[in-house]
Amino acid sequence: TNSPLQALNLMNDVTYVEAARFVAERMMKEGGATPEERLVWAFRTVTSRWPDPMERQTLLDNWQAQMPHYRLNPQEADKLLAIGEKRNDAKLKAAELAAYATTASLILNLDEVITKQ
Repeated sequence: TNSPLQALNLMNDVTYVEAARFVAERMMKEGGATPEERLVWAFRTVTSRWPDPMERQTLLDNWQAQMPHYRLNPQEADKLLAIGEKRNDAKLKAAELAAYATTASLILNLDEVITKQ
């Protein structure tokens, strides 16, 4: 189903939030050196296709909007990163990881990721 309740669950369920956190960790460790490279890597890893230019820009815009929020509100980053049982890599900056996790959540919630055609 593609109901609003499904979206609410997928954006807030502990399992999905934790999955987004760990996609974000992999982005930071394996995805490249720049935010754009990391976001493209995550999109490709999750969807099995390259993002088109508009998708690429949307992901980058989202990440760029998240970064100042988590830098100015470190308690919000800590709160997001505390969800789930497995802990984060302490070597990674919390604000950056939280911004990537939020954007990874968007990727994980794309129709093409959650619905098999």
